[in-house]
Amino acid sequence: MDFFAAQAQARKRTHRLVLLFILAVLGTVLAGYAAAVFLLNQDPQHGLLIWWDPLLLAWTAGATTVVVGIASLYKWSQLRAGGAAVAELVGGRLVSGATTDPKERRLLNVVEEMAIASGIPMPVVYVLENESGLNAFAAGLTTSDAAVAVTRGLLDKLSRDELQGVIGHEFSHILNGDMRLNVRITAIVFGILVIGLLGRGILQSIGRGRGRSSSDDKKGGGVMVFLAVGLALMIIGYIGYFFGRLIQAAVSRQREFLADASAVQFTRNPEGISGALKKIGGYALEGNIADQHAPEIGHFFFAQAFKTSFSGLWATHPPLAERIRAVEARWDGAVFSPPKIVDIAHESSATAGFGGSPLNGNQAARSSAPLRFKPVEIVADIGALTKAHFRQAQTRLASIPLPLREATRAASTAQVLVYGLLLSDNPASRAQQHALIQKHAGTDSATVLASLDAALRALAPEARLPLLQLAFPVLRELKSTVLARFTTTLDALMHADNRVTPFEYALQKMLQRQLTLAANPRPQLQYDSFGAVRREIAIVLSALAHLSAKNSPAAFAEGTAQIPVIRNQITLLDPDASGLDQLDFALDKLAGSAWPIKQRVLVAAGHVIASDSTITVEEGELYRAIAATLDCPMPMLGLAN
Repeated sequence: MDFFAAQAQARKRTHRLVLLFILAVLGTVLAGYAAAVFLLNQDPQHGLLIWWDPLLLAWTAGATTVVVGIASLYKWSQLRAGGAAVAELVGGRLVSGATTDPKERRLLNVVEEMAIASGIPMPVVYVLENESGLNAFAAGLTTSDAAVAVTRGLLDKLSRDELQGVIGHEFSHILNGDMRLNVRITAIVFGILVIGLLGRGILQSIGRGRGRSSSDDKKGGGVMVFLAVGLALMIIGYIGYFFGRLIQAAVSRQREFLADASAVQFTRNPEGISGALKKIGGYALEGNIADQHAPEIGHFFFAQAFKTSFSGLWATHPPLAERIRAVEARWDGAVFSPPKIVDIAHESSATAGFGGSPLNGNQAARSSAPLRFKPVEIVADIGALTKAHFRQAQTRLASIPLPLREATRAASTAQVLVYGLLLSDNPASRAQQHALIQKHAGTDSATVLASLDAALRALAPEARLPLLQLAFPVLRELKSTVLARFTTTLDALMHADNRVTPFEYALQKMLQRQLTLAANPRPQLQYDSFGAVRREIAIVLSALAHLSAKNSPAAFAEGTAQIPVIRNQITLLDPDASGLDQLDFALDKLAGSAWPIKQRVLVAAGHVIASDSTITVEEGELYRAIAATLDCPMPMLGLAN
């Protein structure tokens, strides 16, 4: 399933989830009505229950809906801060980019490779330090606020290949739109459960109150009423909870097979993920998570995170044996106990995450050769997990000078690194930019930049956006005042020579979009028809035609031919009507369009800038930035097929 089909499927699953939620709430309402009838609607003369009472039904339905709705909205608001909020809910500790722990560096290295290979911003990484079970999860609302978390047990007991398989599985969830659905499931299940929690709270308060109060007969009658209400709420709540857990399990299970298959496709190493699953099966704790919040997010995890009842009806994951056989058809059924702590002493420093190339003359050559480019194939690669892109990412990361890799680890140096990516090759312009950095960012930043100068000169152009991707986790931490100074400095650097290059625009737009989404990852309004965004499509294709093509009308026509439904309704706009300001507005609106529209726009844009089937590195970076603005993670370009 390609990226766009996966997003459409995730949207359909959301609709089904809403239907299941409505059915669960209806069941809870009926249970609540039955309890209310039993408690309140007895005929005093005949001792019979009056089952039909429209007013009582209305009050019961209204109260249930309000309570469940408020509770669900509360949980949604708690988790909508992004993947970091989910990781911290279960006791996750943020892994610093500056960590010297070899296992944590190895983990960061694997996540970096997969982020670059898949084209998404580097997720923040967490370790569940107090969890010895073997498990992991990815969480977030968008690719820009994603977090990847692993347990200490998984970090200690898995080999690098096995860790790679698990992280590949989690990246599949990131790319297939599963994360937002997972957050919605959590909010819904919590909303249904809260009625039972209210009942339990009432019963606990009665127990505490009885221990402190006298045996007053008058008080006893009131206590019995509250006791009855508490018991009724617990029964009602747990009826809803039963169905909520069924929803959680039903929506989750099938996606695990898809994520396992994607991990194998990504790494081309089925032994990695099957080895991880076998270790989980042979380990006494399996994937169990001790934190009290684990059942709330059990569907997030790589493996079953808690013991289930009802013969596996609540299991959020398929049986381990089924998952292993799906990736290793000839499995003999044997599982094995993992080592107490896996030995990573034999790994090289690069493999463990301490890599980075030395500076040398050969690397300083800044290639500008055109890249092979076929728009349909490139768009088909969006969201893809392939071995070729993974190997390309490993090669690219290994080529980046170590000082620049290290600069992505802290917010202060990451800002300076981004400044450095904008430095001109022209000595006079470069000197002017250094002066601007001194003026706007201060002496400390200028000093750090000077220390990175040699590494920046050695950096290949193709590695600039990957470095930006790696810097996103720490750049997201910038406070508003620091962020304002950072963006002011970037703007000054971009306009130092009174012109904005395609790469400068690409860097600024990509950075702006990712930081905005990370701070406020709300779903945008969906434009479901090409007609609703016809003007914006015309602006994007016109801007690219004027920017990249020698024959703008011909390039524009080649692009519009890819969108036949509006081909005759849009015309090439003048440069003044399709400048950078207009392009900004157009891309922001297109980001709220439906996935099929985004897919066709990217294909059309690719045809505009690549009429000769090749593009320059700068054009490729601009194209990737456009894709990122549309929330379509695009791998690095120039991959030979």
